Order: sequence, then structure tokens, then C-alpha cells
Amino acid sequence: MTRATSPAGEPSLARAQALSDEGSVVEAIEEMDRLLTLRAEAPLHLRKAKFLLQRRNYEEAALELDRAAALAPEDLAVSVARAELWVLTDRLERAQAEFDRALALAPGDESLRLARLRILIQRGQSGPAAEEIGALGRSGSPRTRLEARLCRGMLALKVREHRAAGEEFTALMKELPKEDSISMRARFYWAASRAVDPEFRRRQGMDANAVKPTRLYLCGLGIFPPYTASLEVVHALSLCDVIFNNVAGPEVRELLAEFCGDIRPASYQAWQDEPKWADAIFAEIDKGRTVGFITRGHPLVFGGLAVELVRRCNAQSLAHQTFGAVSSIDHLLAYTGKGLGDDFGGIQAIDRPALERSPTLNTTLPLLACFYEGMDTRAQVTAFRKSLERFYPAAHLCWMFGPKYDSPPAVVAVGELEKAYPKVHSSLMLYVPPLKGAPAKARRSRKKK
Repeated sequence: MTRATSPAGEPSLARAQALSDEGSVVEAIEEMDRLLTLRAEAPLHLRKAKFLLQRRNYEEAALELDRAAALAPEDLAVSVARAELWVLTDRLERAQAEFDRALALAPGDESLRLARLRILIQRGQSGPAAEEIGALGRSGSPRTRLEARLCRGMLALKVREHRAAGEEFTALMKELPKEDSISMRARFYWAASRAVDPEFRRRQGMDANAVKPTRLYLCGLGIFPPYTASLEVVHALSLCDVIFNNVAGPEVRELLAEFCGDIRPASYQAWQDEPKWADAIFAEIDKGRTVGFITRGHPLVFGGLAVELVRRCNAQSLAHQTFGAVSSIDHLLAYTGKGLGDDFGGIQAIDRPALERSPTLNTTLPLLACFYEGMDTRAQVTAFRKSLERFYPAAHLCWMFGPKYDSPPAVVAVGELEKAYPKVHSSLMLYVPPLKGAPAKARRSRKKK
């Protein structure tokens, strides 16, 4: 892996973007800080704000966007970014007002009109939403008219007109190729509409088995949220009075808003924040409300907050359910084309501190090293590399997955870890293949004499 550099070590926007693409967002922000000391320009503040949004550092992102707006009050990109920030932080009224300002600058921009329309639907403003759908259907481009029809189905789903929603989604599915993005979204929402349709559920006997009323739902949206959510998850969302959402992105929020009117962003950067969010979630449960906690992947695979919530539920004998989806471990097995029980007997998933403390390791099984707390310094990465070299040769090749799981992993040798990754974000995972010819018993660390 090579990192972008600039002449004479000068900070550059290209280097900042390259760092972000590699998952080193903190370093990208530091690069932007150095660049901003040389020239304070609105586009640079905007780019830094977008990096901060990747880290879900919403307060600092808002400050950067304020600085950008002060330098360029009529900048359309800044206005759109502020609207996106308000969506992510569940301030939809402010997001709608920001889109209104953006449309005053570019009244013919159909993408802005569609973005504003989605806000109207999420806010439950059926009348204005229906009016805008009609206007886009009459005057929009062919693609925008299709998007408006999809929004018509989503509006019907929002107001619980399940038959009308299903008919709109079905028409789009029949009209468009299966690989078309609108067709795929229509298919997803068509399935979702059936999952929450009381009449359909009654006919299919989906609610035949009575279960104890659940107070807390722990739901995973899979590794490509929201479109890897299961129908069980969708139905659980429809039963919640309030949802704490740990997955950033407008599409996720758009899905959640179809089924629940109270969506709260639950973003945190480190395990130290988990008790605070657990307290907030249980405060709502104590009010008698049914609560959902939404995260990516499977909630109990490296999900420290979900584990804490389950612990509290068990301590209070509180009814809860967990619904999983495709997790990072499932994705890794699919990517490698290996099968548990056929190619190897299992897979080890170990968080970094536990791995560094372990005196032995079974190197006949693949290892998935996780970085739940991340590693913010090169010294931490060096210490982790040395802990791996107790069991694996320095030349042993590994795969670093993330932060985007739709991209191929980076190949890195054990001995080159800190050179390739001076810092490691918590979204990354290191897959270490088994050693060929390793002894069957657990391998002990090699101590220096």
C-alpha cells in the first residue's frame, strides 16, 4: 500500500482525500488543518466538514460549515452539506429550510427537489409531499419521474396505505430492468411493505405464534445497510416507539422513518460512550416505550453497546429480541470462498487487547483481528504488530478489510503493519490466514532469549 505525498511535505487536498480513502480519516482531518493554516477557503472548510461527518463528529462539522458559509454565503455545495448534516442529526425542519435555500440558488435542480421531497415524506407532510410528487411527475426528466413514482410508493407506505404502496413498487419492478437502482429499491420497499402489512401477515399466519411483548429490539442492518436488513428487522422497526440509530447515512434514516416517527442518532466513537447511550435507551424504556437499537452488521458481533443492553435486560428480566443480518464474519467467509466445517473448523475473532495478552494462539485456524477501540498512534500499531509476530512470521500476508466492505481488502505483511497503517480506525479488521503446516495444538509465543 502506498500513501499519497505532496512535494516537500506540503499539505495537499489530494493527500487528504487519499488518506480518507484508505480509512485514515483522522489523518485526513489533520492534513486539512495544516492546509487551512495556509489558506482559509470555503471549499477547504467544506471538505474538512465532510471528513468530520465520516467520523460522526457533528458538532465540529457544523462549525466548519458555518465558517464555509461565512466565506461563501451563496455557495450551493455548502448549503447542501448543511442540509445533509441536519438530516444526520435528526433536525429535519432545519434540513428542509436549508434545501429551500439551496433551491432558491438553483430552482431547476431536480436532485435538490427530490432530496427536499424525501424530507417532506420523513416528516409526514403528506399534502406538500403529494403536491411535489405530482409536479415532478409532470415536469421532471424521465429519470426524475421514476424517482417521483418511487417516492409516491414510499409516501403511501409512510401513511400505512399498504396496497397502494405495493402497487406502485410492483409497477416499477415490472417496468425497469432488475439491475436498475430504482427497481432494486422498489423491490426492497415492496418486500418491506408486505412485512408490515397487517392483512398480509394475517393471511400468511406470520403472527400466529403469540410472543411475550418485547420492550427492546436489537436490530442489525447487515454490512450494506439498509438494503441487507431482514424482513424480521423491518417488522420490528414498525413496533418501536423510538429508534436509536447507530448507522449514519440518509438512506438508512429514510428507511427507519417509514416505520417510526422518533428517530434519534446514536453516534459514539469509543467504548467509553456505551454506558451513556445505554442509559439513554433505558430512560425511554422506563417511560413504557418500546425501543429499537439499530446498528450495522449483526448487533452482537463486536457490538459492545448491544452486549451491554442485553446484560441490563437480563438483570432486570426485561423482554428483548435480537435480529441479525450479514455480519463482517459472514462477508469475510464469502469473500474468501471458504466454508466452516469444510475448509477449516472455525474462525477466531479476537479484539486487539485480548490478542496482545494471549500467551497462545491456534494458528491452524484463520484469525480475524478487530480494533474495537481503534489505534490512534503508531506506537500502538507497532505493539500490535509485535504481538502478532509472536505467532506469525513477518512476511505472512494478511488482508485488511474496511472501511468500505464493497471494496477489495488491502494486502499487507505482518511486519509492514505500522508502515501501511500508522493509525487504525475501529471500522477496520485484519484477516490473518492460517499458517500452512502449523502444529495442531495451540502455538505458544516465541520469547526472546
